[in-house]
Amino acid sequence: MRHYIFTLFLISLFGCATPKKLNDNFCSENKEVNLFAFVGRKISVVEFDPNAEETGEKVYDTISGDTIIKKSYIMDVGFRCKYEIIKNVFNDPKIDTIDFVAYDHYGSPGFVEYDTVLLYISKSLEGNIYFHQKYQFDYLERNSDGVFYGYIYDRVETRKRIIFKNKRIASLEDLFSKKKEEVFKSFFKNK
Repeated sequence: MRHYIFTLFLISLFGCATPKKLNDNFCSENKEVNLFAFVGRKISVVEFDPNAEETGEKVYDTISGDTIIKKSYIMDVGFRCKYEIIKNVFNDPKIDTIDFVAYDHYGSPGFVEYDTVLLYISKSLEGNIYFHQKYQFDYLERNSDGVFYGYIYDRVETRKRIIFKNKRIASLEDLFSKKKEEVFKSFFKNK
């Protein structure tokens, strides 16, 4: 009987743990880093052929003496995306909607499957085009209080593959911090 009561006590203690308090008021700025992270809602995504435009650089070939046209070929599918910016997480582009291009080698980018996502965008060196940081996004949900949250997984690397496990609820700050530490660490080096 004592074991039964003790077991019930442990179940009630650990089974009724209060859920993690989520805060989506996080917003950070660092103008030295060419990165914008924001909660976005899809308006439109249109596929385009990135190789349709005829561009090439004329180069003189010293061996043959001919002028040749040097071209590059993009092996990805291009997408022109338009998203409403619901909430800024890192750096403020100072606009309500954003047009950017995204490229994906496997077809349609994963973020287009969801209506609301945490996106990671940068600006071209010329400053006239925003582009998606390839394959980087976090799917978001909203709880009953209207707070955005996503999920974080532990990344386990084996010799043959990478396994993601131990799914946990994460705030916008947690999601951004994990990307900052793992994916974008070169952006923040010495900053």
